[in-house]
Amino acid sequence: MLSPGAILENRYEIRKLLGRGGSSCVYLAYDRETCRNWAIKEIYRCRNNQTDIMVEQETALIQRLGYPYFPKLKEILEKEERYYIVMEYLEGETLGQILTRTGGQPWQRVVRWTKDMCLVLGYLHDCQPPVIYRDMKPENIMLQPGGNLRLIDFGTVWTGEGNNKKVRVSFGTKGYAAPEQLNGEPIDVRTDIYGLGATMYHLLTGKDPCQFPCGEYSIRYWNRRLPRKLDKIVQKCTHTYPINRYSSCEELREALEGI
Repeated sequence: MLSPGAILENRYEIRKLLGRGGSSCVYLAYDRETCRNWAIKEIYRCRNNQTDIMVEQETALIQRLGYPYFPKLKEILEKEERYYIVMEYLEGETLGQILTRTGGQPWQRVVRWTKDMCLVLGYLHDCQPPVIYRDMKPENIMLQPGGNLRLIDFGTVWTGEGNNKKVRVSFGTKGYAAPEQLNGEPIDVRTDIYGLGATMYHLLTGKDPCQFPCGEYSIRYWNRRLPRKLDKIVQKCTHTYPINRYSSCEELREALEGI
């Protein structure tokens, strides 16, 4: 882990820690050459080549995405047992930070945010091959000062290449990851719809689905003032079986338009 003041490549000065995950940390860094800030993701390498594959996949995806909802990649540094991915620094706060600070959000705001994320995920799903994000949660959605949402952290994406019948390694966050994802079963766009539904559940109620599972508690269990139609939408998104969920983000967005 890097400390404030540390210098990478005689260029990037670490200012502070922005976030930490299971095998990675993200820092705010100041570029002495260009006099601008960057976000640097530090990833610890495993003994097998799984980390190498994930870093290659994440960076290749970010480089080819031409959509304003994603951060831009600058370069990749490799030092000893770590990778450092230098990318665009996004000002603002994550929806997870907003939840911690203010609790559940007004349903109208959550619907607006969800419709925006339907566009983001829909763009990924329409790529060739399709991209399944696999880690939709409030902590991975950045709200910028102007009100725009940006999706961050592409470390667990699946591009559908290779063996597209089954993903043997399960990624994602408990409470937000769909059952088929956690069980290492076949995944598709409906897996991300489950994660988006769980994210809606958390934003609407302020209740972490890891502690209060979506399948056990409806949003109206926590707040009777929430619209019944919105309750049904969240329940459909987070249904145990993919066949009973929305088939696409476009279908989900249309349902949200009707509230």
